[in-house]
Amino acid sequence: MSSRPPNIVLIHTDQQRYRSLGCTGDPYAVTPNLDAFAREACNFHRHIAANPVCMPSRATLFTGRLPNAHGVWNNGVALPRKEYTRHDPDSAEEGRQAYGMEPVGHVPTFADVFAAQGYRTAAVGKLHLTPTRAPKEYGYPEASVLWKDPQMAAWHGPYCGFEHVEVSLSHGEGTGGHYGAWREQYFPDVAKEVRSGEHRKSAPFKGVGDLYASVVPVEAHHSTWVAERSCAYIEAHATGQPFLLFAGFPDPHHPLTPPADLAAEFAKREVELPALGGAEAPAKPEAFARLSKPGPYAYTCATHLPPECIRLMRQYYAAMVHLIDRSVGRIFDTLKRQGLWDNTVVIFTSDHGDWLGDHGLRKKETLCSRQLVHVPFLMRAPGTSLPRGSGAPMSNAAVLPTLCELAGAPTPAGIQGRSILPVLAGREPAGLAPVIAYHLNPRYHNFSVHDERYRFTWYPVLNQRELYDHAEDPHELCNLAGQPATASEEDRLYRSLLELTVRADNPCVGRVGLW
Repeated sequence: MSSRPPNIVLIHTDQQRYRSLGCTGDPYAVTPNLDAFAREACNFHRHIAANPVCMPSRATLFTGRLPNAHGVWNNGVALPRKEYTRHDPDSAEEGRQAYGMEPVGHVPTFADVFAAQGYRTAAVGKLHLTPTRAPKEYGYPEASVLWKDPQMAAWHGPYCGFEHVEVSLSHGEGTGGHYGAWREQYFPDVAKEVRSGEHRKSAPFKGVGDLYASVVPVEAHHSTWVAERSCAYIEAHATGQPFLLFAGFPDPHHPLTPPADLAAEFAKREVELPALGGAEAPAKPEAFARLSKPGPYAYTCATHLPPECIRLMRQYYAAMVHLIDRSVGRIFDTLKRQGLWDNTVVIFTSDHGDWLGDHGLRKKETLCSRQLVHVPFLMRAPGTSLPRGSGAPMSNAAVLPTLCELAGAPTPAGIQGRSILPVLAGREPAGLAPVIAYHLNPRYHNFSVHDERYRFTWYPVLNQRELYDHAEDPHELCNLAGQPATASEEDRLYRSLLELTVRADNPCVGRVGLW
């Protein structure tokens, strides 16, 4: 590695479960580029997202703060930023004088942190740091309503600390933003066919309208676009200041709609089928059992779907992951061709997973099931001695401080994440810092702690618990909570959860206080 600070490329997918790559255990995955990358990177086998849904988890990754500190407690809640907060400047000044602090919430991202260190910063693809369904008056650039104006295509930031932004909005064929404008310009016939929607009328399974072969070909797909625009940025900034690039792939989030040629190819391939049904749901807390019944929660229920539908879901999901792998390979090749590979920290990860039929469920929900919070995390850091794999528990809150240590940048104050490098180097024991994940919900609050072996979850409103031994029960079929044989482990993890939660609690950060 040169004396110049390392470039940083953070490649991020949406709704990609841990066991979806060859290098993370899927024997049928077609992911040669990421598998090759894993052989020269550190493969983290216990990387835990702080939240099982998009926006809270992404906000944790971007800020190093847990959800009750960055303020994004659920989807549709914006990351607090001064530029999007309405306030009376005179009142704000009065508040500063009275309390000696800035009363308007503002949570810095890793783009802010590295820009302050002289980095160029860019984001391509899906960010989802502000609501896509927000009214026009809020002015959030990721709000879909703003993109009805064709002039938005000329907007490229700044946004949440990034000086240059090219966004994609939503998922599947309806993806918009800069990507939508690009597809409209260069593939007008494809865009017209998508708008007609005729092909969606013949989805293979009645009542499952988000599972079909797409009319968008590979060359016009948003995964291809993310790679193309990321490569263009790398080529334009190969010399000069170091850069931080976030490449956000919208897939493999539902709808499960790969390009038709890949859909046809992968429909012939073998996939791992769910090892789990819904029979274990009665032993789980109410918050979990409610999801496996058709009715108000049919969004996630898959118990009524035929096995061939679940198989096709997994085949199409694998096809979407494969297209991501192709696109990531292009980014890797560009870094190498530009002579940047050996001075660039490269990370591949995701925000949360997908049940894909496990436990009789699909998609995601607000529970810390292993299928939802356990995600891939591969990191290559030239010039640093990293092991080829690590089973130490790691939160996505640890990504920002880890990057700061790798780049020699100061770690920002007020974050809960801790760099993973001391654990990897053996300076700290792997079990020293268990990680927490949780989701805030009026009735189904749930707080989880993961150590090297167990996942313990507490639902305070319901006063119900879960305990799983991942060494013996990796699919979380047997809830051990309340059993005498594991009472000591349950008590240890409960106390650890309480301590970690209180230490991390900082609800005043990122809020507005102008009274």
